[in-house]
Amino acid sequence: MAHIELKNIKKSFGLVDVIKGVDLEIFSGEFMVFVGPSGCGKSTLLRLMAGLEDITSGEMTFDGTLVNALAPSKRGIAMVFQSYALYPHMTVYENMAFGMELAKSSKEAIKERVEKAGPSAQAAVGRPAPARRHRPRHRARPQSVPVR
Repeated sequence: MAHIELKNIKKSFGLVDVIKGVDLEIFSGEFMVFVGPSGCGKSTLLRLMAGLEDITSGEMTFDGTLVNALAPSKRGIAMVFQSYALYPHMTVYENMAFGMELAKSSKEAIKERVEKAGPSAQAAVGRPAPARRHRPRHRARPQSVPVR
């Protein structure tokens, strides 16, 4: 886990200000959830924290280290999606391991991290996700704070 601090974080797309000076502190081990109506900036804020969007201004630190310009792959965090299974054809374990497999983590490291995170996410590790009979009308959107 990381101690995450946001100081006066702003994000603009052209002339449109979408994040207007957020100050936030998330302590190591703390569980944080962002809720609000569509378009209020939840996903944008998470994308900024993950490094998927550039911060317009302000400072973001993880464990006291400035990460504004740090590549997403170097931040060591991930987002939890609203949908419990990013890929419904995969088991919960496979979904949780997918990002680490893409990052070429060892099988042992993946197993250890998934089994450690599984109970805290209340996931039935290794059980297949239920089959879907129809396609969802929306894409899964991040709704929780990035975790390390």
